[in-house]
Amino acid sequence: MVTARQVSGSPSISIVIPTFNRRERLARVLGALEKQSADPAAFEVVIVDDGSSDGTAGWLESQRPKYALRVIRQANSGPARARNAGVEAARGELLLFLDDDVEPSTDLVLEHLRSHEGDANLVVIGPLASLSHYRQPWVAWEQNKLEGQYAAMLRGDWEPTFRQFWTGNASVRRAHVVEAGGFNPDFLRAEDVELGIRLHQRGLRFRFNPAARALHYAERSLESWEHAHRSYGNLEVSIFALADDDAVIQILADNWRRLHPATRWLVQQCLKHPRRRASATFALRSWLNASAKLNRPIFSNSACSVLANLLYWQASVQALGPDRAGRVFQRAEQRKDPGG
Repeated sequence: MVTARQVSGSPSISIVIPTFNRRERLARVLGALEKQSADPAAFEVVIVDDGSSDGTAGWLESQRPKYALRVIRQANSGPARARNAGVEAARGELLLFLDDDVEPSTDLVLEHLRSHEGDANLVVIGPLASLSHYRQPWVAWEQNKLEGQYAAMLRGDWEPTFRQFWTGNASVRRAHVVEAGGFNPDFLRAEDVELGIRLHQRGLRFRFNPAARALHYAERSLESWEHAHRSYGNLEVSIFALADDDAVIQILADNWRRLHPATRWLVQQCLKHPRRRASATFALRSWLNASAKLNRPIFSNSACSVLANLLYWQASVQALGPDRAGRVFQRAEQRKDPGG
């Protein structure tokens, strides 16, 4: 079902936002879009309500923003199908994907529009900037990792690639997404990076625009965070293999080599000994839960790093199989860098 409040003319850019049971956070997104420096006639907002049961549907019906707001409602089907529904309904030449837990800066839409001027083959990535504090240490750790990648791109250490195509804040021409086949609904996580590979294979380039900034009001349970890292370890084996036959070995070897030596050693020991892995996982999980309850994140960054890598590499090694996993670790040993 689609409802809409139209304005005259077609928008230049369609902002696609999937949502599920996050009415209060969604209100923050829509409120910030009211304050954009871009002309409201230049963009439309397409909300895909993915089966919410918290009153999101009724609340959206009552909204009367100054920009065109279109609402699609569907049974809960996951983020890939939700974004595909938004892409299909979008009228703009450009698509801007936002998550429902961000607060766009005043110039976010304008910066995405400016970035695409004169270049039809760009994917533009904006930062999911951090709040001053996160109550959950695993969320704070994840944001710290994101900020590290943004800083590296700003310094010119490396150029952004499909690996940074996170649809919390990213834009691309609609035609490219449609011609690439849209998001793969078989992927319940990392579906954006998987699409990013296909956009890369079509010859698109990726550009980071730090001015297209959004604040990230992230929050998730420790169980959800753990599940995400297990999923990434499994899915990235399949996703990176799409780029090139040898890519998955090289990318994972680079990932392994960049780990702190102490983290590598501990993860290696746990991969070899399931009982050690179970004990370490239990201890780290207990520590992080206690840190969150006490709001005292003592050593929580180290605990998050080790736990995330335990979960990721356990899933990766299982997905790779013994032969390919051996090749990953062997290649990583061929050039030992100081861990980071």
